[in-house]
Amino acid sequence: MTHWTLFSPSPRRRYLLVGLTVLLSFCLLLGTSSTAIAQMIPGIGFTEKQVTNSASIPIFESGNLYLAPVFLDGRIIGTVTSSASITYSQDQNNNSNENFRRHIAAERAYLIHNKLQKILDNMAQYTRFMTKQGILTEEEQKKELLKNLKINVATYQDSYAVTIGFPETDVPSILYTVTRSDIERGRFDSSEPIKIAERAAQLTQRELLKAWQQRQIPYLKQQLWKSIWTLISLVAVSLVILWLQKVLRHRSHIYQNKLYRLQDNLLDEPLPDSPVEQSYDFSRRLQLNFKVAQKISFNALYRTLSFWGQGLLWVLGIGYLFSLFYWTRPLSNWIIGISIRGSDIQSFSSLNITFPPLDWLLSFGRDANLGFPLWLFLIFFLIRVTLKVGDAGCDYFANSWSSQSRTNRRHLRIPTLATAFKSWLRAFLAFCVGAFIAYHIHELGAFTQTITVMLGVVSFAVSLASQSLLKDIIAGLLILWEDQYAIGDVIMVENYAGAVETLSLRITQLRNLDGELITIPNGQIGIIKNLSSDWSRVNYAVEVSYDADLDVVMTVINDVAQTLAQDPEWQELILEPPEILGIDNLANTGILIRLIIKTQPLQQWMVARQLRYRLKFAFDNADIDIGIPKHRLYLEQDARAIAAA
Repeated sequence: MTHWTLFSPSPRRRYLLVGLTVLLSFCLLLGTSSTAIAQMIPGIGFTEKQVTNSASIPIFESGNLYLAPVFLDGRIIGTVTSSASITYSQDQNNNSNENFRRHIAAERAYLIHNKLQKILDNMAQYTRFMTKQGILTEEEQKKELLKNLKINVATYQDSYAVTIGFPETDVPSILYTVTRSDIERGRFDSSEPIKIAERAAQLTQRELLKAWQQRQIPYLKQQLWKSIWTLISLVAVSLVILWLQKVLRHRSHIYQNKLYRLQDNLLDEPLPDSPVEQSYDFSRRLQLNFKVAQKISFNALYRTLSFWGQGLLWVLGIGYLFSLFYWTRPLSNWIIGISIRGSDIQSFSSLNITFPPLDWLLSFGRDANLGFPLWLFLIFFLIRVTLKVGDAGCDYFANSWSSQSRTNRRHLRIPTLATAFKSWLRAFLAFCVGAFIAYHIHELGAFTQTITVMLGVVSFAVSLASQSLLKDIIAGLLILWEDQYAIGDVIMVENYAGAVETLSLRITQLRNLDGELITIPNGQIGIIKNLSSDWSRVNYAVEVSYDADLDVVMTVINDVAQTLAQDPEWQELILEPPEILGIDNLANTGILIRLIIKTQPLQQWMVARQLRYRLKFAFDNADIDIGIPKHRLYLEQDARAIAAA
């Protein structure tokens, strides 16, 4: 199977585009309730008696505190807290109490964000006014803004609060109040309420001026050039990856063609005439098969990494491009995610945000959230890479095991187990993904009592209908564990016989001499005759005429069998010296003499054909006739005479 990209002219591109459209619609549908949508904040609207879950502002836990980020033009400028020990009503359950406490932090962050965004918009309007008044330089405008921006620290209800107003004629309003939970937060600086409020005031002034500066034309031009160079870099790296994918696809075609030639016995050199050399050639071809399969698996892994790495590069690149401008920064937060790393030791202070995916990985999801598109992309990426790594690992161990093996039996069992392990890995991943999706749907509250009851009824019905499937799977596991047969064995199940072509956990497929493919569920397999396990035997019986000298016949048969066993071309296929059992039957057709020869697995038919070939010439040279049916007729008078006598 060749790897392909969006730039491929293959008709499958249409299916990809349709799938991406459906996936994008699914992302947008679920994204409205994703905690990674930064700054796209609807009204919270909860009361003491009715607590609603707000999924717009992500809430992080730090000890007994809940932390909510405060956004300004899509940037996180700090976090506010609420205590996890607050209770508001005795008649509410613990889950409602927890939701209410989480929403206290979300409400504080939401209100601060609204006030700061309003002040910033007023500063932008005032900038246009200053431009009309002839104040054109950025430094002069910044000084004028500082004169009109009134940020003070005042006492409020036995605590301290930060008030803000713009312009200076505006009535200041409370922006941030130091609460008990803010004091309890761990920090390097002083935990005195007055110090916390002063630091918050300084941060507010600095971040407002920074946000205002990022809206000015010089900064936007700088970001525009940065985005252009970033886009050029993305395209250049993508072209290199596309070239690498082309090279890998070419190598994959070479490996596939070589594998087909190996499987169809179409190597450049023909099969040798000697049966022993043919047996060695069979083992050699199997080892080459494993080596080529291993190369194909690793090639598929490299192509998967390059393809999904290219996609990951563009997802992160687009998220970075959106983060360069204040009007697209919320979309960047939705794509990549947000991080509050460092907020556990600060209180409403500036954060050194590095990279949300890295922070999410380092903190195990405690201090960062992944954006929904990136989160969904990483799930598919990990699933695909895990499958390819599993395939490559199975083929690697199969090749290693095959190179150490000197028996055909292990050569037959290796591909069977490798195929089974690959199937188990896919089943295990499907189970994990299903459980993961069900867990997150449950976290979103989509499983109501009615839906849960309906799913229980459906699960019960499916369990009843899948009894035969479970029986087949258990039987398949026992077949593999006990090594009853493997791919390449010749078996007989009831009245069906053939070579095992496919062996999975559910079914066994046989190919008979007529080329018919017989599919048998593993659960219906009872008594099995394995005609090629460990060793085989030639069970040959020949009938000679009653006129033949039995001593001569025995000597001829034994000489032919011993000569065959000592022949250098055949002795490796014969495990033990041939044994003549003797006269097995006296019939009207002749005297039946039986001979057995123990051989390598699957070699009994070849040895038997050669034995019959040599016996024909030996019997001709010794004038030994093959037994033929004989009938004697009696006339009526002869019968009476015989009876009288």
